[in-house]
Amino acid sequence: MPEKSMAELESLVGERRQTVTDLTVEAGKVAEFARAIESQNEMFYDGEAAREAGYDDVPAPLTFTRVAYFPRYRVGDDGSSFGFNLGFDPERTVHGEQEYEYSRPVTVGDTLDGTTELVDVYQKPGTDGTLTFAVLETTYTDADGEVVVIERRTRIEREAADSQ
Repeated sequence: MPEKSMAELESLVGERRQTVTDLTVEAGKVAEFARAIESQNEMFYDGEAAREAGYDDVPAPLTFTRVAYFPRYRVGDDGSSFGFNLGFDPERTVHGEQEYEYSRPVTVGDTLDGTTELVDVYQKPGTDGTLTFAVLETTYTDADGEVVVIERRTRIEREAADSQ
């Protein structure tokens, strides 16, 4: 069970916090990310290939906003779960799910800011005790304030063996 009670966690649902600032999408970083995911797609490395594929500039791979988890982009990084101290024990917490909803592609030249909302918390019985789920949603906007991508992720903490 998390350090916080379910009532405390539920009271945080709906809160929003700025968690990412100035995530600048640079060509070198896009290429580096594409190499890291072993993509051979030329549009991630070459502007002409990107334009031939129908993009205005080099697009970032679909999961590129994960680099916002790096400390240099985080607002007030206190080691929490992306803006929220949920009281989850890192040794018993796993990443449960990730999804992305795009309004348009993230491309080289974008500078993104992100605001994270805790959208849900709930518990389910597991085979070895209670599982506590937290669903967080980060909305990334560009310099014009337009929504570019919404990222949803679920964190799951399993109950400690000694608390059962």
